Amino acid sequence: MPPEPPGTAVSAGSGTPDRETVHFRPDLSAWAVLGAAELPSVADHNPRTVHWRDLPVDPTLTGVTPTRARHADVVLDGSPVATPWRLPLRTVLSAGITWHPELPLVAGLVQRDDRLHPWIADYTARRLTVHQRVRAALSLSCRRPGRPALSWCQDGRLTLLTLPAPATSGPEPQVERNDPEVWQPVVLEATGPGHVAFVPGHAELLRLAGASVSVLDPATGALRSLTPPLLVGGLEPSPNGSALLVEHATSADDGSTEQSPGSGDGLGWSRAVLRTDSGSWAPVPVTTRWAGGSGETTASSRTVEGGTAIELRTPHETEGHHSPAVPMITHEHDDPPLWWRCLTVGPDTAVVSRHRTSLRLYGGDDALQVALPGALGRLGTPTAEHGAAGVVVACVQDGRAGFLRLTHDEPEAVVTAESPPEGGEGPLEASWTTIENGVPHLLTRRAGRFDRYELRDGRLEPVSGAVLPQLRPAAVRAHARTVSPTLVLSPPPGGRGARLTRVDVPAREVGAAARLLWIQVRRSSGDSAGAAPQADTSALRTSGWLLDLPLSWPSDAEPADVRRQIVHAVGQSLTKIREETSREEPVVVGGHSFAATVALHALAHCPGLAGAIAHSGCYNRTLTPEGFQYERRSYWQVPELYRAFSALDFADRLKRPVLLVHGLDDTNVATPPDQAVALYRAVVANGGRARLALLPHEGHTFRHRESLETVAREHEAWLAACATPAARRTDRSERT
Repeated sequence: MPPEPPGTAVSAGSGTPDRETVHFRPDLSAWAVLGAAELPSVADHNPRTVHWRDLPVDPTLTGVTPTRARHADVVLDGSPVATPWRLPLRTVLSAGITWHPELPLVAGLVQRDDRLHPWIADYTARRLTVHQRVRAALSLSCRRPGRPALSWCQDGRLTLLTLPAPATSGPEPQVERNDPEVWQPVVLEATGPGHVAFVPGHAELLRLAGASVSVLDPATGALRSLTPPLLVGGLEPSPNGSALLVEHATSADDGSTEQSPGSGDGLGWSRAVLRTDSGSWAPVPVTTRWAGGSGETTASSRTVEGGTAIELRTPHETEGHHSPAVPMITHEHDDPPLWWRCLTVGPDTAVVSRHRTSLRLYGGDDALQVALPGALGRLGTPTAEHGAAGVVVACVQDGRAGFLRLTHDEPEAVVTAESPPEGGEGPLEASWTTIENGVPHLLTRRAGRFDRYELRDGRLEPVSGAVLPQLRPAAVRAHARTVSPTLVLSPPPGGRGARLTRVDVPAREVGAAARLLWIQVRRSSGDSAGAAPQADTSALRTSGWLLDLPLSWPSDAEPADVRRQIVHAVGQSLTKIREETSREEPVVVGGHSFAATVALHALAHCPGLAGAIAHSGCYNRTLTPEGFQYERRSYWQVPELYRAFSALDFADRLKRPVLLVHGLDDTNVATPPDQAVALYRAVVANGGRARLALLPHEGHTFRHRESLETVAREHEAWLAACATPAARRTDRSERT
């Protein structure tokens, strides 16, 4: 396929997208800035989209629908690029950006009409090629953002997902049609106890989103398929580019199927190593990942008596034979590794693991255990420290990016964190790391500003003269929301204290309005020393207060026990909010999914509330008679608990205004939109006031720009309505 005309250099008068995403080459020497709308538009919705259980599948893309907006432009920049180069592409999918580790090549996926094609850009020769004869696919790579749908081989070939080759045509099967019409009854039988679910099976998803892993020769455009149709969740290349670790969904009756850790999608997942030269396929445990360093060594974990065994496999080993295990990660029964990584450096192997209160390093005959450094956040990729017998791990500590160093010569783990320079203050938005000549390098982003550091002699020193990305002002602006310090509320008897955070979001002037108390629910761990997860403030479309509510829900929970925790936390919040505002303003409680039910439960039992907003809730717990949220007993064992959390059962108590928002494409078995309609009718039938907003093309969560703008307007109007004198009189009458 002939190359397309080169793109042009970026001019100062170019457009300004709502959002710019930066994708770096692994060595951080070059990058692509993808400009797009902040949120996808309803106009991007394909009316032919179908649902497999909770997954929206776009037949145009042969895979799960991307959750992000398609990009309006792609600009390549960096030290190998003479001047910034805007590619003449308009609908690039972020799922496809991949950099060749050695050659000046970057590749991606572009949508044109109803087809998806791979593109390759040589950013030193400024040559762009779109392979329009190759029909690419997404399969399940977009079910979790950030999973690549294509990658590079070591020899410059590109691996990607493509439509499966058409089956050989044969004679059309004959159907016996002796009767006027073909009639076939459906007869089912089952013996319990067990769960009966009428959901589409693996074969149907394979028909909708099955794709082959293929290899593309960029020079000739030749395509070679390596696998039959698979449901691919991700392609991870080996450090040397000779093999792929393929994550794929398999049928429930496949003995190799396991639940992928943290997948949370209800699918069974398997992994296999696929060699890109020979196409050989070797199944591996679902916990398998590439060992850092070089080559094709994989590492997998399994639980054994006394700890967690890490097993290595090299490409030359026969199936079923493993190399000697790395020294086992020993731990107490209740303290397994929360995170582990394996690193190979020449003939040596090291394993780093993170536990509740400690870090551990295994290598050779030595094992090191040190206390977990305070305020340590996420950990990144480990690497060998230059000139020292230790391991360096990228990390975040107390909101600052840096490196964690573990050595057998030191009695404790040492964290070296960056000190933001003048003008670089603000919350850490992202960080990237690389190794250059054996020296760890760190790149950070704050408020759209990038800074680069290198780790030398235990210090992070700024790199002077480094070429760094420059984002346009429209894309740099922060989502103007102010988050106040979190307040820890007094705990109920025998429970955990909730956390209250004030969030201010700019909005139109709407006059007097009630305050919004938005609830997020999590299960109480019972460990007072455990840190609470960071609250997700993005759920608030208007200013309000975020209540992080830990619920103690033992196996013998009673409705009164759970109600007491909810009422206590909401009551404490009302007190704090009114102390903050120095007056008794009306407060509206709200929540999403299970928190929507909790919000309505609070409205029914807390007289100080002025109304409620419920998103995508389950209002009829008979839809989930075999358990819900933290409850594992069935409806027939504890019917009173199910009724206590079925808003349809206490609709007569919802006398204050209720706003219900629901997606018309919600396929969650517990939250179909018709039960939101039923609650709307029930509230009105009992003399209450309700408003129902149904959003087309939205599922259990809302993602389109137009929908979220509608939700923000509905919130603002509802908060204003709940502050009217008539609403206040109703609120006071219930409290007396």
